[in-house]
Formats: sequence, structure tokens, C-alpha cells
Amino acid sequence: MSIILETRSISKSFGVGAAKVSAVDQISLQIRMGEILLIMGPSGSGKTTFLSMLGGLLSADEGEVLIDGVDITQLKPSQLPDIRAKTIGFIFQSFNLLDALTVEENILFPASLLDEKTDSVRQRCGELIRKLGLQDRRKALPQTLSGGEKQRVAIARALINQPKVILADEPTGNLDSQSGQEVMMLLHDVARDQGVAVLIVTHDPRVEDIADRILWLEDGKIIDRKAESHQWIKDPVCGMRVDEWRALHFVDYQKSRYAFCSRRCRERFVENPEKYVE
Repeated sequence: MSIILETRSISKSFGVGAAKVSAVDQISLQIRMGEILLIMGPSGSGKTTFLSMLGGLLSADEGEVLIDGVDITQLKPSQLPDIRAKTIGFIFQSFNLLDALTVEENILFPASLLDEKTDSVRQRCGELIRKLGLQDRRKALPQTLSGGEKQRVAIARALINQPKVILADEPTGNLDSQSGQEVMMLLHDVARDQGVAVLIVTHDPRVEDIADRILWLEDGKIIDRKAESHQWIKDPVCGMRVDEWRALHFVDYQKSRYAFCSRRCRERFVENPEKYVE
């Protein structure tokens, strides 16, 4: 699949002199359409700064950020909102829903930034509401929603403009284990079914279960720490890389053992194994 987001030696520092701190230090990476890239690291490691630079919310001191072939570091500030509205969907840890708007109105809000027919946008909104199980909460205000429901609304809002890239900042940080698992599987399905590139920054190890690739960010630098210590095999259903030593879902079939990224992929395999075995 084609590369949709790329950074080339981007850096960002704060402060001057002895107080200068390098939050992002010469980071280069690529993410392809349909890929889920997880960037982990301790608090204060520069994860949110890095994500903000990818989304054009924070300017880089040096380097390039290319989204769908466009170097956003060369754009004027007045040009960035249009790029963000058309290409990027943001999911925030704190949800960032507008309290005075209903679930439906919150989801539709980013679409107001685009010149698109109202009927098609509302149809897409209805499909997202159904897919995310929010039919009964359509007219509800954010203060009446659970944490998991708020995050589902945030995901629908991020998807309403059909972005090519989803940037998620600690998407499970404020959720219990069940809600966190639901959100992870939603992001998994968005990447697999719609070909959206999903980049998640977090220090939550639960998110490792859905990632194709895991990078570690510390002191502003990225290393592929996981690649050095894990054995990876391919989920035959979705194609996701699975950690052979930590996978929880297996099936023995025709004298071979298959590992799966999730229970859902295992169930699909069991229903029709010949479809997935070469």
C-alpha cells in the first residue's frame, strides 16, 4: 500500500540556553494506508508534541512532514485548516466534545468546514452512528454519555470527513478495560475495512494488540525497540503482525498453528479456514 504520511528529520525544541529541551529530535518515519502504527513511551517523552506536529497543530523547527504528498511545513498557517479538515481525523484523550451540541451535532461539526452537500454528509453521519452503536444516543448531550460512548462519538467525528489519516492521542487513557477494548477494535476495523492509516501515541500496553508496528519514543528519539525483542507472525485473516510469544488467540489446523490479533479474527478463521490458508 502507498505511503500516506511521512516525516523527514523533524525536530522541535522548547526553551533557550541551558533550559532548552529537545522534545522531538530528528524523527523520520513512514506510515502506509491501512496500517496501524503505535508509538509508545513514558509521560513527557514527546509523544503529544510529535502528534501535534504531524497534524499541523504545532510547527516543526526543522524537517518535513508530508501528508498525501503535501509538505505541510511549507504551507501558510491559513492553508493548514483545509488540509486538516480534508485529510486528518483527530481523536483526543479528553474527547473534546462540545457540551452544548448533541451527539449528532458533534459528529457533523467538522463537516461544516467542507463544501459538501448536506444530504450526503447527513447520510454518512447516520451510517457512522449505526455502525458505532449510538442510535439511542443520537440526541443526547455529552454530559449524559459514558466514557466509552464519548470516545465513540469522537471516533465518528474523526471519520465524518473521510480522512486518510487518523491521529489518536491516548485514545484509551480515560476508559475502563471494556470500553478501551471496544475503542481499539473500532480503530482496528477502520484501518482494515477503510484503508485509513491510524497512528496512535500512548503509554497503554493494551493497545499493542491491534498494532502492525510498534515504535518507542524516549527523550525525543524513536527506536524500533519491539522489533529487536519480539518474534512476529502474520494473522491469516487481517494480515496484521502478531507477537508470537504474547498472542492470546490460536487455532490448530492441518498440523499448523495459527495466531490471531483478536478473538474476532479467530472466529472468522474458524468459520471458513480454507478461505485463509494458502
